[in-house]
Amino acid sequence: MRSLYVRSFGSKLIWGLVSSFVIVVCVGLTAQTEDTRMEVQTKNWEGRGIENGAVLFANNCATCHGQQGQGLQGVAPALNSRYFFTRRLGDVGQDGVMTLSNYVYLTVAAGRPSKDNSQWANRMVPWSSQFGGPLRGDQVVDVVAYVMNFEETALQQTASEDPFQPFLDVSKPPEFQNIGISADAEWTPVQLAVTSVLPMGDRDPDYLFGAMACSGCHKLDEPQAPSSMGESGPNFGTIHELGTYRPEAAADPAAYLKESIMSPDAFRVEGYDDAMPDDFASRMTEEEIDRLVQWLLDPDRVTHTRDAGGNIIDE
Repeated sequence: MRSLYVRSFGSKLIWGLVSSFVIVVCVGLTAQTEDTRMEVQTKNWEGRGIENGAVLFANNCATCHGQQGQGLQGVAPALNSRYFFTRRLGDVGQDGVMTLSNYVYLTVAAGRPSKDNSQWANRMVPWSSQFGGPLRGDQVVDVVAYVMNFEETALQQTASEDPFQPFLDVSKPPEFQNIGISADAEWTPVQLAVTSVLPMGDRDPDYLFGAMACSGCHKLDEPQAPSSMGESGPNFGTIHELGTYRPEAAADPAAYLKESIMSPDAFRVEGYDDAMPDDFASRMTEEEIDRLVQWLLDPDRVTHTRDAGGNIIDE
């Protein structure tokens, strides 16, 4: 070990300078490649976020917006749409005020609670835990990333391929809400359409199940079983057998369901967050809630196809 010890001050100085030079070179080389490395890493994280968002979208959003974001007629608007990506922001007067990404984020996070009387059968509920929804903040960001990922393919759609359904809550006439019409075409503002809705107290259970956005968390046709657990809320395919697999409901399933609707904090099923809205008692009459409970417990319950106003379409 003594042979490694350098006695000469000059030699020490030279070794120190050489070492410093090597360090400077290494740092310089690292700095030159750091931007590229960080760019690659950022893309990896963005890709992972989109993948997580795809799973969340499939489990929570596809019921209304379609598996591929194409929307469902009269239920919820299309998101995988050229018109949505190119003109929707302008139609709602937010072009230049916010980005489409921010608009989507606010919609997912806080919902559209003021739009009970909209043209869409299902109400957009808040999804962020910040506003009482079931998703964490990072999960909302991932859902938004997945929706925005539609843009590349959506921009390739022709007018006939675009699944966009005209909105009735803007002053632009529906016939002009079409990518086949030039964005610069002149049009005359129309009075905002007010969707005819069924009056409170007279609404049928199957209408309420959609209008109150129950279908966003509870699937009517799938059983609630260990192999088939609802993602955001219990499935209702076997709810008529509620008393056989949920002891606390055995004595009076109807009373249990009614309490779950009117006072969701009274009891929550293990494994589910507190995503159940607590204002149903003010949005439905007690008679409507009673009819909804009986309809849910009926194994032969009937659902109807309805227009945006809640009226049954001849079947």
